[in-house]
Amino acid sequence: MDIRNVGTPITASQRRSYRETPDSSFYAAYQAAFQAQQGKGRDATTADEARALADVLGTTHRELSAMRGVSTESQATYASVLNKAYSAGGLGNARQFLATLSALEMDAVRQNHCLAGPIDTASLSEEGAANLLLPEGYSVDLNRDGIDEVGAARTAHFPPRDAPDAFKEAWFQATAGMDEGSMMTYGLMMHDAVYGMQIDGQSQGSRYAVDSLDSYRQIISDYLASLEANKGFLADGQYARDKDFFTRLQALLAAAR
Repeated sequence: MDIRNVGTPITASQRRSYRETPDSSFYAAYQAAFQAQQGKGRDATTADEARALADVLGTTHRELSAMRGVSTESQATYASVLNKAYSAGGLGNARQFLATLSALEMDAVRQNHCLAGPIDTASLSEEGAANLLLPEGYSVDLNRDGIDEVGAARTAHFPPRDAPDAFKEAWFQATAGMDEGSMMTYGLMMHDAVYGMQIDGQSQGSRYAVDSLDSYRQIISDYLASLEANKGFLADGQYARDKDFFTRLQALLAAAR
């Protein structure tokens, strides 16, 4: 249950900046993995439990849980919540399902998605509720605005889930080995160009066809032209860094089909 690009497996940093929409086989595969984990018995060590949870929740979820200090017990409770939701068709009405959870279960949902405050199911959108019932690494964008609502939070990820595979491959190649901060900065720049700036929860400015390779080629071409026009006004080193990155990405896309 790990996210991979078309070619070489993507890095941990790249996985953490990307979200995949669960396909039709996701829920059955999750339940099968959960049942296999349950069958390991009570003699399993903590390390065994952690590996089993990685098999169930996915590597991205486990990595982020480790970074956030989420306990194995909380992850196990969350994994059980997801199994119950998928077994009962809970994603058909995620808000209603969340309202049936115990306080312990709801707090596990909160911890596993790193939410600051208690979850108020009555105030959630259906998208915000549905994404609480998906492990990190997966999400849905029901209104297709480029923003994932997770509980009351609004998050952005890049590349878009609907982007052509050829663009994703080029992006992952261009950002391979890049530090996470720089990759997130370039990802946000591209996200804003594709979807428009988000102001008070609404997209402002032009939107490109997310599923068209030509959209990304045009955005990169426009940015490189702007970089040349504003070269004298940029911070030290920015021109060279940005030109190097976007030129490499442009070359990768020029070869893509």
